[in-house]
Amino acid sequence: MTFRFDSSAVNSSELHCWPPMRVYNAERGAQWLAVADLVYLKGEENYTWLHWTNGQRVLVSYTLKRVEAKLPSTWFIRLHRHYMVNRQFIDRIEFTPTGVFVHLATGQALPISRRRWSCIRKELTVL
Repeated sequence: MTFRFDSSAVNSSELHCWPPMRVYNAERGAQWLAVADLVYLKGEENYTWLHWTNGQRVLVSYTLKRVEAKLPSTWFIRLHRHYMVNRQFIDRIEFTPTGVFVHLATGQALPISRRRWSCIRKELTVL
């Protein structure tokens, strides 16, 4: 079973007004990147990978919980203990025998934990 999510119904002007995030990359140095272009985050122990719309990945030395506190909670949804997603990039939600997955407009599929599924379903149906 698959649910489609209409991201055009979401007013993203609030997200575009959010201040840019300062990240440091070894090759490029310090950069200011728009939070609206942040597709998803993947936590790995004490580090977090930030995945952007242009395909760029940046590793920051903060836990996912710490980065989550700096992002607008109305736009970023915690799917799993390792994943957060920007709701404007959600394309559809798919139920499979192995679990529930969020498919993003950029092509990635991220798992939703069983424990968080009921809260996520309520958040997405509110929109």
